[in-house]
Amino acid sequence: MKAKSRSKINEYLESRGTTKAWLADRIGASRAQMSNWSKNENGVVVSQPSVGYVLKMMRVLDCKLDDIYEEVND
Repeated sequence: MKAKSRSKINEYLESRGTTKAWLADRIGASRAQMSNWSKNENGVVVSQPSVGYVLKMMRVLDCKLDDIYEEVND
């Protein structure tokens, strides 16, 4: 069974006064990818980034995983 998560990227970036476009540029992702990684439908993220991109996000934002994603229990 695939693990489910909810993105908190939008809220995190907004609280820091920055944008998804800025983050996408910093981690080498497209804006479309960043949009999908930060969009939730029915409480679950639309598209999950690879571990490599998650690590880049955490490094650039200087945050923990649970600042930008949270586990969704069925």
